[in-house]
Amino acid sequence: MTALKSKGLGASSHAVDGANHATIAVWGSAGSGKTLLAINLSFEIARLGKRVLLIDADLRRPSVASWLGLVNAGPGLTAAVRLAKLDRLDIDELVRLSAELKFENCKLDVLTGLPHPKRWSEATPASATRVLGVAAEHYEFVVLDVSSDLESDLDLNSSGISRESLTSTIVSRANLVLATFTADPIGVNRLLFDLQNLHRDYWLIANRTGSRHLGKPGLKELHETLAQFTASPLRASLPTDFASCDSTIANARPLLLEYPNAKLTLAVRELAMQIVDECSAGIDSKGGQTGL
Repeated sequence: MTALKSKGLGASSHAVDGANHATIAVWGSAGSGKTLLAINLSFEIARLGKRVLLIDADLRRPSVASWLGLVNAGPGLTAAVRLAKLDRLDIDELVRLSAELKFENCKLDVLTGLPHPKRWSEATPASATRVLGVAAEHYEFVVLDVSSDLESDLDLNSSGISRESLTSTIVSRANLVLATFTADPIGVNRLLFDLQNLHRDYWLIANRTGSRHLGKPGLKELHETLAQFTASPLRASLPTDFASCDSTIANARPLLLEYPNAKLTLAVRELAMQIVDECSAGIDSKGGQTGL
């Protein structure tokens, strides 16, 4: 199988028209599989020839670096937001701080998350907004793995800013929000509770669908429940595949390299193609604007 190669430094070479840029926030309840989706969706979009930046913006449980085996990834998001506060962040610095992963004839840049959860107060909404603005100058797609919580009063720093304010800012500014959940009674219940704090449009992504949890009657009931209690139809169903997921974690490789023809891989690929097609046509969850 094709090797996944990491290169620490990169250099920007092309600018991107803001109208051709899309920011995708992958959000979901705890245990929904949002990180798995964010990582593999990023690889699939990059496979389509797009310039992609994957950002680990989960301030509670950052895990993208661990998933991809980036043990020496550098300061990542911490350094980016620090430079943004000093108004010294430009696209060359952002690319330099990102890990470049090469696979097949494609590449993906990854901005890893906080080195320690206690440093969450460094990632303010203002600095994150600046990071996203700089990213829009170079990348066609920015995919963010964000925290699950959207409540604004769970943790406050000395300035009165909550840990969840970064997630709320990213979610509100993203062109597209993928609301992921596990397709079982507990996962659906968590989704319905958490959606009460998501005050915008979104795409529903069901994870771990299959007879083990739902069966054919259960899948029909799932569609009926979502139609009754949510503002969005189900946009994608990702089948249960524990073996493939365990292998990707163990080998620190994305699905498209580990199991290129698995049903789960193909489902993520189909979702990536749908997103790219709709963003290219100027259609997003906010009603047709692909810039921030």
